[in-house]
Amino acid sequence: MRIIAGADVAFDKPRGRGVAVVVALAWPGLEEVRRVCVEAPVTFPYVPGLLSFRETPLLMVAFEQLDVAPDLLMVDGHGYAHPRRFGYASHLGLLLDLPTIGVAKSILIGAHQGVGEEAGGRADLVDSGEVIGAAVRTRERVRPVYVSVGHRIDLDAAVAWVLRCARGRRVPEPTRVADALTHEMKRRMLEATLEMVVEQRAGEAGRWEWVKEDEEVVFRHDLPPMPAHYGCSTEYVNPADGELLDIMLVDRDERARGERLDVRVIDVLRRSDGDDKLLALPADADGAWAWPRLDALRAEIFDWYVARGKPVTHWGGEDDAIDVIRSCRGDAAAWRGRRRSGRLRA
Repeated sequence: MRIIAGADVAFDKPRGRGVAVVVALAWPGLEEVRRVCVEAPVTFPYVPGLLSFRETPLLMVAFEQLDVAPDLLMVDGHGYAHPRRFGYASHLGLLLDLPTIGVAKSILIGAHQGVGEEAGGRADLVDSGEVIGAAVRTRERVRPVYVSVGHRIDLDAAVAWVLRCARGRRVPEPTRVADALTHEMKRRMLEATLEMVVEQRAGEAGRWEWVKEDEEVVFRHDLPPMPAHYGCSTEYVNPADGELLDIMLVDRDERARGERLDVRVIDVLRRSDGDDKLLALPADADGAWAWPRLDALRAEIFDWYVARGKPVTHWGGEDDAIDVIRSCRGDAAAWRGRRRSGRLRA
């Protein structure tokens, strides 16, 4: 045993997308050696008992990017302890051909007798007379977890590895770390998601601007075509210039002026005057098509602003972009008050 992996998925249900995380820990110290986080559209609806068809496509994308080979995988879900005897842990383990353990925090099917209060206490999880898993106390006086075979391991070995990896906590370290990282990445994804209104389209001449009070986009002045769609947040104002926060959208689809959509911010073009420009992808799109051309597009956008004499300085990255969003959110309430009083126009 050298590497034990943990995997988990979290969903942004309103936008039909998810975050999948795979974390690789070194045995026996369980230090983190790799992590992979991906965001992708969800392609299968929520159906009770068919969770694996919803989660495994996202996790397979993450595992494709993992550059170390796990010897064992733990997931937050059931394996054999499933109405079809083939739950999430079994499905993922079979696809990856990895020894896999399901470690769930609640029962899906079956029942068990009392579990001893001491760490290591165990009771068989039984359904229709068949042992399908085990209720295991990983720490004294905490609720048990429910361990079942996923793939290429037997139940006794699965229970033993869960106990070895518990390290004084209810949930074993591989799934605990994956769960914490999944929630962190989902929070980050949601924080970097804004509603945008398209003001002008990529390759379209002229400067167009959205007037929020009238809910329309109006022509302002002549301007050479921009390399990307251009628009603004529908809510947040940039305190540097008192205007709605500007967003450039990388998209394969045609967009209409005045169209609203949710976007996932990935970068920010910094300017010395503070009038920063966010760079985003559609929130509901698989961004894999865009990544190979993003560096070239960044250079094209930067050169476009330089040619117009704009004080751009550098691309700041996703962390800087999130900081810009946070600073604008801090001014949102005051801006709405100024809008209502008629002292500010978009």
